[in-house]
Amino acid sequence: MRSTTRPGVRRWLTAAALAAATVLTVTSCGSPDGGKDDQARELLPPSAVDTSDGLRIDGELVADKQLYDAAKNDTVILYSGTGKEAEDLTAARFMQETGIKIELTRLPTNKLAERALSEHGAGQLPAEIIRVTDPRVAREFEKQNVFVPYRTPFHDLLVQQNTGVRDTFVNCYYFVNAMGYNSAMIEDDQPTKWEDLTDPRYSGKLGVVSVTTGGTLNALAHFQIETLGEDFLKAQGAQNARIFDSTSTEVDALARGEIAIGSLSFNNAFAAQLAGAPIKLVIPDKGVSGSENLMGMTAKGVQSPAAKVFMNWTMSKSGQSFAAAQGFVPARTDIGPVKAGEYQLPQANSPQFHLFTEEQFAQYAVRDEEMWKKAFNYMG
Repeated sequence: MRSTTRPGVRRWLTAAALAAATVLTVTSCGSPDGGKDDQARELLPPSAVDTSDGLRIDGELVADKQLYDAAKNDTVILYSGTGKEAEDLTAARFMQETGIKIELTRLPTNKLAERALSEHGAGQLPAEIIRVTDPRVAREFEKQNVFVPYRTPFHDLLVQQNTGVRDTFVNCYYFVNAMGYNSAMIEDDQPTKWEDLTDPRYSGKLGVVSVTTGGTLNALAHFQIETLGEDFLKAQGAQNARIFDSTSTEVDALARGEIAIGSLSFNNAFAAQLAGAPIKLVIPDKGVSGSENLMGMTAKGVQSPAAKVFMNWTMSKSGQSFAAAQGFVPARTDIGPVKAGEYQLPQANSPQFHLFTEEQFAQYAVRDEEMWKKAFNYMG
């Protein structure tokens, strides 16, 4: 294992600097620049769009003529706890297929919840659609009437496929945590299984994200405890692991060679690899952890034709396929395998996909967090 700065790392540092500069090209309304438009096309070939009588994509009716005509001059106002990179790419794809713009406000789910509840309480919530990564937040939005009922044209199918449809919100796709390593640092005997995280040669080179980050990390902790055992957590803790407070900072550290290996948010790491980072992802035979990305419509959204089209599109085959191409697992199981670059994640109905359900979250999250903190001697 080598620890010096390799050409791949230097290329990543250059790409990261360019990406930072590119942020300045994003418009004030949150629409992506031409770079995101190109990236969206590269991730997945364009769909067949027919607007002769409403909006039909790849043969599937997303909006009837009345709704689509009303939506053409409207804008979607989206609040999201999903990563900005993913939402910018989604906005680009949605614009390509519908001609409708998205105005994005992106915040971590906990901060987004505070803002949305405050604005809602004051009667000044501008958001039409909100995405969150924590079922507790979604339930609070439901309780406070931030979320209101809305059914997409695919409602019956989503219920049939057990995708996570609730009264006022849906699961639009799943976040995945898997493994990854710096390919410029680990060139020989590359890791293939979860147990490789505990290999002594990675002592001091292992990265993990704190379970207190919530959502997807609760899912990862539960998966590791139930599938690999509490001793597996303890073995990672004995590696003198570097603990991060967000998935993005962990991925950046892996790209820079500050760590060599880690359990990772698949989508975040895949986006970094596409940007030139020397990162390789691993989908172990024992599977990956999954958690829900929950999406609901507000009272203002029900009045917005564009918001309705976005909800419909997100749950359509086209929207679900694009989520898969970004490194998420689609909620729908009838779209067939869609690769994220060179990788094929398991589908939601695969035994390799270990979903942390809302019920499990309520039952095990506190227990799992205590086990994780003890294993890593973490006081945060």
